[in-house]
Amino acid sequence: MSLRQPEPGSFEDLLRPIRIEVASLLRLSRHPATEPYWSAGVYRFDDPDPDGADAFGTCYTASTIEVAFAESVIHECGRFLGGSYEVPTAELTERSVVRFACERRKTLLLADLTGAALKALGLNNDISASADYATSQAWARAIHGASQRWDGIRYVSRQMNKGFAYAMFKRSGLRKLRAEKLKARQVDDLCDRFNVTAV
Repeated sequence: MSLRQPEPGSFEDLLRPIRIEVASLLRLSRHPATEPYWSAGVYRFDDPDPDGADAFGTCYTASTIEVAFAESVIHECGRFLGGSYEVPTAELTERSVVRFACERRKTLLLADLTGAALKALGLNNDISASADYATSQAWARAIHGASQRWDGIRYVSRQMNKGFAYAMFKRSGLRKLRAEKLKARQVDDLCDRFNVTAV
């Protein structure tokens, strides 16, 4: 059975909020100078109509380095071959941990698409796990349009299902605070944990 669509009037009052500390958000980026990166029309909770009059950008962040590593480095650059993930060396050695801030705010209000909050909407974790992004993008647009209060969406990471990922809307005011290169020890630890081989 496919996920239900966000029909106007059927979900707005069911959205449950979760407050997230801005300081807890991070990305693993090869291009820290361009962060935050706002995407549209491509990824899971992107605006499906990036050329529309009310278009918005989405920046994907994580709760931990492990989630960010699984979501970006392995998912985007790795392939499972011969018993391990093969990832180009540059994808491992050229990553920076990017941290964020917001002017005059230490927390952001997100629509929670996890656990009981997700089920109460009549949805299931296909919203975070399906390879078809049409429905999740429709929900992102509907949530963004439902109220100015929503700064983004919390969801379960598809690539690391014990952790959370965050789709932050551009109106959240997220900005880069600092970026620090991943240390060699961190890279080694992540590769050991996720069965990754540099090639």
